[in-house]
Amino acid sequence: MPGVDSLGLGLTLGLAASISPGPLLVLVVTSALRSGWRAGAAAACAPLLSDAVVVATTLLLLDRLPPSALGVLGVVGAVFVVWSGVQTVREARSATLGASGEPLAFRRAVLVNVLSPHPWVAWATALGPLTVTTWRASSGAAVALLVGFYLTLVGGKVVIALLVARGRRRLGDTGYRRALTCAGVLLVLAGVALGVEFAGYGR
Repeated sequence: MPGVDSLGLGLTLGLAASISPGPLLVLVVTSALRSGWRAGAAAACAPLLSDAVVVATTLLLLDRLPPSALGVLGVVGAVFVVWSGVQTVREARSATLGASGEPLAFRRAVLVNVLSPHPWVAWATALGPLTVTTWRASSGAAVALLVGFYLTLVGGKVVIALLVARGRRRLGDTGYRRALTCAGVLLVLAGVALGVEFAGYGR
């Protein structure tokens, strides 16, 4: 049955994407450390909104844009990720274990995911063509593919947020500040790596 096969493929692709290192994963961990599992889970749900923009734009416009457009997007995304990391390190100096901040975590994660070129590249080169091809063969199979993909993409990151948040209370304020600082540094490094990767893209 093509629908079952497509669902399995989507689940596999989504699971791999959910645990792949990147700015969004670091932001999920950082949000869970800072504000608890709800904030981490909110950040994990960002692709449900941001990918709507990515997918629509990719399918309609990205193939008409010059490759250098991805490079510009990558640099802008890198700057925002670095800024998020610096803010996290600054906040860590006086941070205390407190209530969750789901709206802020969600908004920041949506911005990171929209500005990061990785979802754009993935949809332009692999997921987009795969979805279109599957749709032409069977609309039900294409829907199953997308449902499976986002189920494990978001679900995997939510599980990671839960695991991080469970150990958060054992840290105490000092350990919490150190962990938050480390997470912020990881965000900065991820942003720098992103900028280096895409600075010369399309040239």
